[in-house]
Amino acid sequence: MDKHQIMISQNLFRVFLFFSLSLSLTAQPKLPKEPNLPNVVGSEKKEDRDARGDTKEQKTVVQNLTLCDGRTVRGEGSVLTEGIQFTHIREGIEYKKKLKMEEIESIRIETWELKQKKEEKKGISFEAMPKKIRIRARSGESYYKESGLADLKLLNLEIKNNNGTATLYSYWIDLRYPNGTWFSGLPAIKNDGLVRDDCLKDVVRLIEWE
Repeated sequence: MDKHQIMISQNLFRVFLFFSLSLSLTAQPKLPKEPNLPNVVGSEKKEDRDARGDTKEQKTVVQNLTLCDGRTVRGEGSVLTEGIQFTHIREGIEYKKKLKMEEIESIRIETWELKQKKEEKKGISFEAMPKKIRIRARSGESYYKESGLADLKLLNLEIKNNNGTATLYSYWIDLRYPNGTWFSGLPAIKNDGLVRDDCLKDVVRLIEWE
């Protein structure tokens, strides 16, 4: 075999080796993609952005949180500077209202609505979400809102004081047993309804701003 034939054979071998490696690599199984985690009901975004995608300005204010068993927690919390917008009904007429943060004195949860989640081995789980709330303005006016706190981003409340930082909640998860009793120890709901005005002891009922 002459030199020219040897070079051709070497080149063919290289081509064969290249395609063999290529086929070997493409035959390897691909790694699975990370699954998209579902949005948890009641969860809130840690960072809020406006229509342009810019981070909304936040400020820190002093707030007092009163829990369902009467305990109070005082500290600093972050709120959106633009305040809140909500819909309320006065004398049968529906109004849209906007209050700046400095105009709001407090928000009190009057009732919680129980939303069924799923059937468990020991009963049925429910999510108790704020339903009817009272918004009190510093002017003395009160407004009643029937659609809870999710749109106001007040389901999870972070507060900071000398003890550190804590996250408190205005909702909770409960389990109803077949006999009508609840895992939380709360009494059975009257008339087998799905709205209650009492709440778990560790849940926030009243938010006040200084």
